[in-house]
Amino acid sequence: MKRFLGLCVCFVTLLFTSCSDDNAPTPPETQKTLFLYLPWSSTGQPPYQRNLYSYFINNIENIERAIRQQGGMGNTRLLTFISQSPTYSALVEIRYQGNQCVRDTLKRYNAYDYTSASGIAALLGDVKTAAPAPRYAMVIGCHGNGWIPSGVKDYYRSRSFGGIDAKFQTELSDLAEGIKRAAMPLQFIAFDDCYMAGVEVAYDLKDATDHIIASTSEIMADGLPYYRIWRHLAATSPDYQSIVNEFHTYYTQHTYPYGTLSVIDCRQMDAMAAWMKDINGRYTFDATHVDRLQKLDGMAQTIFFDMKSYIDDLCDANDRSQFDYLVKRLVPYHTHTNAVYTDLSQFNGGISTIPVTTFCGITISDPTTNSYVAGRKSMTAWWQATH
Repeated sequence: MKRFLGLCVCFVTLLFTSCSDDNAPTPPETQKTLFLYLPWSSTGQPPYQRNLYSYFINNIENIERAIRQQGGMGNTRLLTFISQSPTYSALVEIRYQGNQCVRDTLKRYNAYDYTSASGIAALLGDVKTAAPAPRYAMVIGCHGNGWIPSGVKDYYRSRSFGGIDAKFQTELSDLAEGIKRAAMPLQFIAFDDCYMAGVEVAYDLKDATDHIIASTSEIMADGLPYYRIWRHLAATSPDYQSIVNEFHTYYTQHTYPYGTLSVIDCRQMDAMAAWMKDINGRYTFDATHVDRLQKLDGMAQTIFFDMKSYIDDLCDANDRSQFDYLVKRLVPYHTHTNAVYTDLSQFNGGISTIPVTTFCGITISDPTTNSYVAGRKSMTAWWQATH
């Protein structure tokens, strides 16, 4: 899931109106194109349950407010793909002209297949054609459930990321393959979705992006505080520390003061995987200790554990010290509130908040005994590389 608050179905047409100046010049010396990817987040038929469209519109408006506040976009261009319904999406460029932001619809898509590797590659090709730049970055807004495969029926509305129905869910491996086919390696992928800051996710995407910005847990209805962090996301060289700091400030002052955010350096994943393979060859986790570990999800049977909590229970002092060194390189920036919120109280016996006492910024599912997904964890690329 992405956000726990009640969701309203609100179809706003403003975003899809082309601006009046179709021949506006391309911003000079473009150094970066940031792609805001907001695919359909609900079901295929009405009523559109847990639809996030209205939240996406609010996110875009907050970005535009930040652009106006700083007086422009500098050398960055902003393109947005947004699905207004299950069968209609649009690629829109947001530009700064005359002290205001204008939205120009570049292309419309009917019943577009954006969940396959080929569909993602084609869409990214459209982005490259419309806004060529030396570097690209991507923000993905939708529901999310980490590495859990798409189409896992009725499992807490589970998905890799995407919508409620399986046909709107995208496997991480397909996202990675689509980026590869488009020859569009990314500076970062920011997941404005739940449960995406995991080693399984990062391992799948290690050759597709340098960094992942994501949460280990559920994200509240507001999502990322775009007004506060826009200039850091859009910068030619992102200020990751400031992104994390602004997130922490925003959520500690929020009506619901819960949240985590991590910046994962995917270039360090191979080193962590090699180390973990050695560890798995020398240690066996005692499954009776699973309840001792730091839980970071709202599942009745935990799937997403803090990785340091797991390693501290699994290994001796020397190996714990080596892990601490590696994880600081893998997750150089992270933050958390004193507790995280979950909207899964109806499934977990009434728990709505989870205290956080151990936090390294990345989760692992190796120790899960969850009866529904335990058999699937061995199918992940991370598991196969480390066992």
